[in-house]
Amino acid sequence: MELFKMAKETMAMRNKINEVDKKLKAQIIDVEYKGIKVQVNAKNEFLSLSIPDHILKENKDKVEKFILSAFVEANKKSQSIMTEEFKKLSGGIKIPGL
Repeated sequence: MELFKMAKETMAMRNKINEVDKKLKAQIIDVEYKGIKVQVNAKNEFLSLSIPDHILKENKDKVEKFILSAFVEANKKSQSIMTEEFKKLSGGIKIPGL
């Protein structure tokens, strides 16, 4: 009987994780850094990149630095949202890899 209870709890947790996964995928984050716009979802999947023409006239190193900074900022925001959602799901218990 205990095995069935564990299986049921496992399925419930899997369903909750799937719900959080869908929620994260649907949550869009827009980041702008020095005119460069990056759009990601809260699962840290990059959706778009927009670089204005005036930025492209800068030297290559500067443009690359701006782009990298925009991506880093988007990644930080995405990771923060993802962490908060999984904290809610786990009730504050730290789960390795999440």
